[in-house]
Amino acid sequence: MTRFESLLLQISTVISALSGAIFLAMKYLLKNDDPFSVLGHPWQPYMLAAHVLVGPVVVFALGLISRDHVLGRYLNGVHKGGRRSGASTILLAAPMILSGYFLQIVTGETFRLALVIVHVATGTMFASLFFWHLRATAARRREVARNAGIAVNPPAP
Repeated sequence: MTRFESLLLQISTVISALSGAIFLAMKYLLKNDDPFSVLGHPWQPYMLAAHVLVGPVVVFALGLISRDHVLGRYLNGVHKGGRRSGASTILLAAPMILSGYFLQIVTGETFRLALVIVHVATGTMFASLFFWHLRATAARRREVARNAGIAVNPPAP
């Protein structure tokens, strides 16, 4: 995985997770004093727009890394740190993506509520496991570097 691919995935995931969480809070937790408004907050449409616009970037970035980083590491059989967290993250991507796309077209309230629950649950787990995966692989890299005698965090002069 190149540095560009890594940064694209990390930045788009952060923006997607933050905009989704903020939109969720604005829509379901905030109450507007105006009885004629359906918005919980005036910025609610902008958070939704940000979330919907960055979603395809996350999907694109996942597609970029899937050949070499995901499938390549799975098929080569070499055990590396973070494999379980990475596999779990990828497995959550499909229901998260599909529920997000269907949320944009479904109009029935019951099915829409079910999609919201699936999207929020899988999106939250995806983001959590993704950042756990980054942490696990970084810890593994530090351990390998330490065992090889490479200074991981050299002291400041």
